[in-house]
Amino acid sequence: MNRREDERFAVNTAPMANVTAYMERAIALAGAVPDGAPSAESLQRVGVVGAGTMGRGIALAFANKGRTVTIVDPSEKALADARAHIDRLTERQVMKGRISQAQAAAVLELFTFSPEMGALSQVDIVIEAVPEVLALKQKVLAELSRICGPNTILASNTSTLDIDAIADATDAPERVIGTHFFVPAQVNKLLELIPAKATSAAVLGQVLALANVLGKQAVVARNVDGFIGNRLFDRFHQEAMYLLEEGATPQAVDAALEAWGMAIGPLRALDLVGNDIPWGVRVQRAKANPSLVQPRIGDALCEAGFFGQKTGKGWYLYDAESPRGRGYDGIIKLLEATSSSLGITRREISADEIVSRCILALIREAYALLGEGVAARATDVDMVYVTGYGFPAQHGGPFALAKAIGLARVVTLAGYYGEISGKAGSVWRVPDTLIAAAKRKEEA
Repeated sequence: MNRREDERFAVNTAPMANVTAYMERAIALAGAVPDGAPSAESLQRVGVVGAGTMGRGIALAFANKGRTVTIVDPSEKALADARAHIDRLTERQVMKGRISQAQAAAVLELFTFSPEMGALSQVDIVIEAVPEVLALKQKVLAELSRICGPNTILASNTSTLDIDAIADATDAPERVIGTHFFVPAQVNKLLELIPAKATSAAVLGQVLALANVLGKQAVVARNVDGFIGNRLFDRFHQEAMYLLEEGATPQAVDAALEAWGMAIGPLRALDLVGNDIPWGVRVQRAKANPSLVQPRIGDALCEAGFFGQKTGKGWYLYDAESPRGRGYDGIIKLLEATSSSLGITRREISADEIVSRCILALIREAYALLGEGVAARATDVDMVYVTGYGFPAQHGGPFALAKAIGLARVVTLAGYYGEISGKAGSVWRVPDTLIAAAKRKEEA
């Protein structure tokens, strides 16, 4: 693979001619409710535990569809803030002419706020939206399984945690299901559903039907770390960090990918979310598997206290002059020191290589998780990444783009990037599903 051929990657990622039809089919397949599944009519009373950003959004998503909602949080301040936030968002809808003042009043009438878990004893479905800590979610779901009625669906809004471990902590694991909403939950149409091993078919069917009522595009994912969406997102920003260790800057990485079509670059996204959140996940993964290959630079950033917008520093510096962030000397020094500690001689990295490696990393991971049965269909993966993670719709998602590029070329590039990054046997190992798909294409 010579340099000239490598730089032709971006030219070969033209949009698919039939991408609109492809995505319409992906959405239709994802939202399908199994024949004979129970309806969502019986799920009228909704409980939400946690009055933070995610809890407020989930609650508003239900109220906007006429469900009564009880929000529970032990903090009176959090409840007051949630009430004020929901009032503001609803009034904004009136100001934009999307709903009338009477409709807004009707929505707000559906809310109840309480510091007591006992207020949820009569709900039909309850969603916990507490911080992403396994022990905390287990404690909350266990309490809910005792407080709520025998038919209440117990849902956990988690983006990475083990749903089986959460379900097993309750008295009714058959009623537990993972519901991964995306911010802002009242707007974003994506919803990942993660059944536990014990989750009943009736519960899964009802929640699928409820997703349709909410106007969500629901995808069922197998219970693995990160499910579909965050499994791909993790690999995407992991490759971005490897590029930083090898010589790229945050501005170069984000600019290249945003110019290619991503809604937001991976490093800007991490600063927005908070670098400490994926850092905590990486620390837990390292404890579980010390041999796991992970980038060093993200940990070094957080060890320095640079969590992103919340601390004023992350991959970018945030202040009154640059509220959207700018480069600064501190991050360059951190990059250089980290590369030196890893024995890496920094080099110039082109925009073509940045795009090629990050997008090929996504494609490679997509084929790996399909082979592991994390997703049922390639279209599910494409729909998740286009809908929830800012992947340019004109490319139709990782699988659709792989076919447009050519599967044989994808295999060759994945092998090449494994060699130049020194990670051919780990994150760049070409999955059997990708090799087999490329072979079938050649034989067709």
